[in-house]
Amino acid sequence: MESSVEDTGGKDGGREGRQRAKTDFRFDDARLCFAFAGTLADRGTGTPFERLARPEDLSRWAVQSACTTAAPPCTEADLDHAGQLREAIQRTGRALADAVPPSPADIALVNRAAAEPPPRPELAPDAATVRRHGDSIAAVLSMVARDLIALCASEHRTRVRVCGNPGCGALFVDTSRAGARRWCSMKTCGALVKKRAYRARLHTPADDA
Repeated sequence: MESSVEDTGGKDGGREGRQRAKTDFRFDDARLCFAFAGTLADRGTGTPFERLARPEDLSRWAVQSACTTAAPPCTEADLDHAGQLREAIQRTGRALADAVPPSPADIALVNRAAAEPPPRPELAPDAATVRRHGDSIAAVLSMVARDLIALCASEHRTRVRVCGNPGCGALFVDTSRAGARRWCSMKTCGALVKKRAYRARLHTPADDA
């Protein structure tokens, strides 16, 4: 289960100096496709937390992920389609982490999403920033699906991991030199597990007595 202990700002959907809320989207240390899969949190628990509860949430994610500049309109049907793609990405990522073949049905779903034209990039006059323009949520989901495809075609496909926090279940790409990264993010699960371990060390049988 994720902890919401750090302040946020900018892309993570929080205001600087404000503690991050459970409903805020997570982009820390995550590829785009796995950040999207992470919109369903606490996968390892019996009560996963849904961050894409309404179509408006999907529109908000599209902007905060920097996939597009203007929030695309979304319907319940769009939200349902996004949920199906999200779970196909999660299952495919788990297959990569377990070094087993992914489901052909999931791959077909990802390919269909990627077939849509992605948002159009536009370079600012100063060549310092890039804005993205897409007319529909399908364009944003295409960008997400293409990111998974790019991952599968790269050397990093063997570096996909599942977060070491049992309650989390988030996927990440371990790009560390030693290949020993354990957490989806040190700011959330890493800090939470270390805090629990510290408290366990302080707790002794004498405390129970």
